[in-house]
Amino acid sequence: MSLLLFVEAFGQILHDENLERVVSDEDDLYSIFLSRSEMMGWSTMSAHDRPMLWAMHEAELAAGIDTPRIGWVQVGLDVGDFEPARPSSAPVQGWAYAPLAVHRRDIEPALVLPALIQCFHDALRRFGIVELSGLQVTANFLDPRTQPWQSRLYAMLNWFNATLKGKADALISFDEEFLGEHTEAELVARLRRMNTGAFEFGPVVAVPEQYSIRTGIETPIHRISPASSGLGISVTLPEWTPSAVGWTLASVVDAARLIKPDVNNFAVRVTRVR
Repeated sequence: MSLLLFVEAFGQILHDENLERVVSDEDDLYSIFLSRSEMMGWSTMSAHDRPMLWAMHEAELAAGIDTPRIGWVQVGLDVGDFEPARPSSAPVQGWAYAPLAVHRRDIEPALVLPALIQCFHDALRRFGIVELSGLQVTANFLDPRTQPWQSRLYAMLNWFNATLKGKADALISFDEEFLGEHTEAELVARLRRMNTGAFEFGPVVAVPEQYSIRTGIETPIHRISPASSGLGISVTLPEWTPSAVGWTLASVVDAARLIKPDVNNFAVRVTRVR
């Protein structure tokens, strides 16, 4: 099965005079998100083009239904180049291998999250004034990690060097499978060995219940539960923007995948605390 990313936004949408004009049977979150992703070249529904980062699955507003959740979007990441599938066994004597099947390579979540979070937020803003308090990403059917992407994440840091003074404190929480037998302290140490620029990770802190991982009925994994230790990681962002939150999530996922490359499913949440 292909890798899925399920992203949920928490907070509230304040209605404005344009809301009734935008929300209709034709202009829902799915269509707005899809249009934005096609405009930016991040995805496509064209039969002749290959999506660059993700394939569109589902999207829906949730304001007023599952407060404080604003909405959610689900995308598929099996949109990379074709590569041969591995044979399941050696050939039986007297028989040759059958031609190898091919499949699409999955795009690593750390490469997708900054653009995906920005696209999601842009789409939500078409429905009102967004006051974002947090974002949760749930990954499903993840392939084993093959390489680190720290250099790509480092190349994005210059975007935050010109930010005005407006730092934000947040809390990173995750489910019990995210680190497995490893500890939160190991994840902090790994993050601090990276060049994170204006982003400051750590220390390890207790996670209040309202900031813990939670799942809705649409979440592709229903057995996700908070980390058994009840601990998470504090982080200071240079600004509270979709770009900064997306970079934070990408860096945390990338660092955790270096520690535990064979994790199949996980959920990570970033919530602003100040």
